Amino acid sequence: MAMPVWLRSLLVMILLVLSGVASATDWRTVSSETYTLLWKDLTFTQLQVDPEQALPENADILDPRYAKQVIIEYKVGVSAERFQKMTHKALDGAFSEKELAPVSEDIARFSSWYLPVEKGDHYRLSWVPKSGLGLYLNDKPLGTIESPESAAIILSVWLGRAAVSEDQRDTMLAAWRKALADNK
Repeated sequence: MAMPVWLRSLLVMILLVLSGVASATDWRTVSSETYTLLWKDLTFTQLQVDPEQALPENADILDPRYAKQVIIEYKVGVSAERFQKMTHKALDGAFSEKELAPVSEDIARFSSWYLPVEKGDHYRLSWVPKSGLGLYLNDKPLGTIESPESAAIILSVWLGRAAVSEDQRDTMLAAWRKALADNK
């Protein structure tokens, strides 16, 4: 006898919740900042890390062995298409075609998960080694990229050389380094 659709959906939801609990990380906010343009608040962004993990040897936050997450609360509405264009423009401007080619399918898949946001919505990008890079909208999972190489390139839009806002990136990374230095 086939399992009813509602029961299958319920089991999938339970598994998603349990997998989130099993891989839960004790996150600590190391940077939080409101970003404005011409006196208008655009986003409130937080950088969080697992304080129990060791600092990457190369001090690179994009190290695939290092758990991190970026939470962005929007103060304005943004279309899915705008997110997609910003992501691709940032990556194309920072990486060569040769560097992007091996991860292009993951970038396209990640970009396809974007949904429009309204004021008060928040995206969360969460990298946990061995679990992947999860994208969430208002804590609803939209998808996961498992490849560490793809995840590092995608996260570089916020934390690396492809940063849409270099000021935001630099502020977050400076606060991250200071928080880590204070813990030593």
